[in-house]
Amino acid sequence: MGPTSMLGEQNEKKLADHIKTMQGTGFPLTISDVRVIAFQFAEQLNIKHKFNKSEEKAGYDWLQMFLRRHPDIVLRKSEGVSIARCQGMNRNEVSAYFDLLEKNLIDNDLMTKPNCVFNMDESGLQLNNRPGHVLAAKGTKAVSTTTSTEKGETITIIACCNAEGTFLPPACIMKGMNKKSEYEDGMPPGSRIFMSKKSAYITSAIFLEWLKIHFVPRKPPGKVLLLLDGHSTHCNSVEMLEYANENEIILLSMPSHTSHFLQPLDRAVFKSLKSHFYEQCRLWINQNPGRRITRLSFGSLLNKAWGKAATAENAISGFRASGVFPFNPTAIPDYAFISDRPPDEVTNINSSLPVSTSVTSTTPPNFGETGENEPLAIPGTSADQWTPSRILKDISPIPQKIMEVRKRSK
Repeated sequence: MGPTSMLGEQNEKKLADHIKTMQGTGFPLTISDVRVIAFQFAEQLNIKHKFNKSEEKAGYDWLQMFLRRHPDIVLRKSEGVSIARCQGMNRNEVSAYFDLLEKNLIDNDLMTKPNCVFNMDESGLQLNNRPGHVLAAKGTKAVSTTTSTEKGETITIIACCNAEGTFLPPACIMKGMNKKSEYEDGMPPGSRIFMSKKSAYITSAIFLEWLKIHFVPRKPPGKVLLLLDGHSTHCNSVEMLEYANENEIILLSMPSHTSHFLQPLDRAVFKSLKSHFYEQCRLWINQNPGRRITRLSFGSLLNKAWGKAATAENAISGFRASGVFPFNPTAIPDYAFISDRPPDEVTNINSSLPVSTSVTSTTPPNFGETGENEPLAIPGTSADQWTPSRILKDISPIPQKIMEVRKRSK
């Protein structure tokens, strides 16, 4: 471990396990959190250390060495997940969904037909680039990136693919009533634009029109399964349900707020699509200084991004990761079910080292190294109270089960 392992090998292992546990609960620790916890950990274990006592934090040098000693912990950009989504990933609801999915696959002889299992969903793209990480001169206080506008127009993309890896051409929804043919210039072949008076969001009327003129002409003969998210606009029209039945389209909705784990397009396509699209926007702005990205240039930008994101590999990966095809409910990881995980289970996710429960000793058990890394004796204190695991829980409490969110009464 080297001389910079001031906490001691076993204590560092406890800290590393705690970091993983917090990630598993949906409350990952920041760099600052870890530095503060390391300082408090050393203080409460009475370990001699060289951490900054005025800031009450471990130093950056210690953090870098800690990450080198624990290569299974890496720095990642955290993605926000709303409480509603956490609440949606409920084992009972997800289990019921997979039961229904399995029944539909078996009853309609689709279990071995990946070309007949589809997923459709929408995602918004803004006509703008998004500033990312850039290189700049050391000491620069602020680095600016030119954008097309403060906030570009949002255009909704309707994507659809099957478990075999085949994509339908994308369809787009733009706000307004007057559709111009040049809006489709440069778009992927077969693409279509729908206009919506109020907003660029999908409606039941647009979904039905998409089924009629975009999906049905391209579906294989016989029955197909079309997976949708829980949005009400997909299944709130009697005409749409009758049309789907007449054309052997089996519609199956996922539980609300679960698409981030259960939907193939969310798992493997949309993030890539947005990343490539905004990169194309950035390049376009660099090549066209002073000009704004408009609907007229949207098609060519989408075409370049679509070709990189809408790949057979991504589609197949998304269906596999979501447990749809091959059918596999166990594909959903345990950490997805944050909302209904028992507190004891959360606490012990990464507990791999023994925790002493003896109350006969008056000193903390030696979880550290010899010499200056060894915790000092604390007279009159039970060993259980001062184990590193107990101290970590006191310093950085593990969140309990997420409480149900209720709407305020009007």
